[in-house]
Amino acid sequence: MLESYCFGSITVVWPPQIYVIFTHCKGVMTENHLCATVSVRGVLRGPHGQILAMKRSSDHQWELPGGRLEPDEPPVSGLERELAEETGLDVRVESILCADSWVNDQTQDRFAVYYACQTSTKAVTLSHEHVDFQWISPTEAETILSEKHMAAIRAAPTRPSDGEISSVTAQSSVSRE
Repeated sequence: MLESYCFGSITVVWPPQIYVIFTHCKGVMTENHLCATVSVRGVLRGPHGQILAMKRSSDHQWELPGGRLEPDEPPVSGLERELAEETGLDVRVESILCADSWVNDQTQDRFAVYYACQTSTKAVTLSHEHVDFQWISPTEAETILSEKHMAAIRAAPTRPSDGEISSVTAQSSVSRE
């Protein structure tokens, strides 16, 4: 069954095997489409409920783990791959939290989907993409993570789910950075 979720001016048609992104202008399709790099990110909670934050090697900014999808890669599979590559952890992807779109400093369109994730271990193995990591509380996250990441953390459940990929919270904003 197809489901559609509206995130600001973007509608995502779901399930992930058939996701399509449309842009709207007052309910009418337009030719001014978002041509974005699509990424997936995890609000990854460890065994004691703390959240994993990672420091990028490129600019030393803190972020939630995740990355870009490969061509024809389902979003959940892409997130599992990215989390394994960046952390070395065995992770359970649970549910979609929110989505966001923005234009980065190089005026490139970006679109990200954030998921709630769980792991039973805290033994992170960093890839070349990151130089540091921290297991932190949501309060500590506010001091080092961007507002976009914090919106996902605020939408995340505070305890593990039953492991089903299910709920969607349309708690997104469209902004320019």
